[in-house]
Amino acid sequence: LLSSLIFSTLQYTQATYFGNPQDQITAPLIIHEPIEIRNNNNFSDYSLPGAGTTGDPYRIENYNITTLNTVGILVIDTTDYFIIQNCYIDASFTAIGINNVTSGTGEISDVTCKENDFWAVVIIESSRIYIHNCIIEDNIDDFGLGIYLVESTEITVYNNTCNNNNYGLVAENTNSSVISYNTFSGNVEYGVHLSVDPNENIVHHNKFINNKGGAVMQARDDGINNIWYDEASKEGNYWDNWNDPDSVVPIGGTAGSEDIYPLDENLTREINLFFVPVVIALVIVVFRKRIKRSN
Repeated sequence: LLSSLIFSTLQYTQATYFGNPQDQITAPLIIHEPIEIRNNNNFSDYSLPGAGTTGDPYRIENYNITTLNTVGILVIDTTDYFIIQNCYIDASFTAIGINNVTSGTGEISDVTCKENDFWAVVIIESSRIYIHNCIIEDNIDDFGLGIYLVESTEITVYNNTCNNNNYGLVAENTNSSVISYNTFSGNVEYGVHLSVDPNENIVHHNKFINNKGGAVMQARDDGINNIWYDEASKEGNYWDNWNDPDSVVPIGGTAGSEDIYPLDENLTREINLFFVPVVIALVIVVFRKRIKRSN
């Protein structure tokens, strides 16, 4: 029901587009109308480069889509491979909407999404989508979500900047996804909210800075078996309002989650200097005992 409701709103309402972005992106951008792809055949309608294969995906790239339409780029019910990259998108409702695409076929990279009223990037009923190196900011009017994951699995959200949105990232009924090395800063509500039955997601090596007005809890977890640190490295996230290297960081919500390995602003573990002399003393004692035994 939720995904159907969201999908029904992702329709174009007006055909006006214009562009004058202030952001610098890596290649010159071409002003382009909104892109609506509802099946594989629509990729060729836009004369996109690529062949739709894993080695040569269709490339939606180097566009400035600034529009009064509801959605900037919409991809639905496709099986071909595609990547959205190096674009600037400002739409009245949602910058990028991806719904029910074949697992592992979609990627969003190096995209700037600004001033969209509801969801900058929304992924619905899809799996193994890779979102990385994006700037998602100032999506604050109305609902104002930076990244919205709905009924999806194995989504990778890596090295993005989500600043000054209403929420940085919200995941609903989304499982087995990884949220890492992102910056969530100055969002009105939570930087990350795992909401409505999200299970077995991993959140680590992110920076949480002044979200929810500097509240103690900058993230919320209402799911099951979500982990707020990397188990292999035993490293969690950076929280700008955390200053005790020996304490855990509580995560808001019904799950009772904690970041038990919080990091400093360089995303490294702090060493409590109180214990350094103790460790040195123990090493000296062990070393002296070994010398005596050898004599």
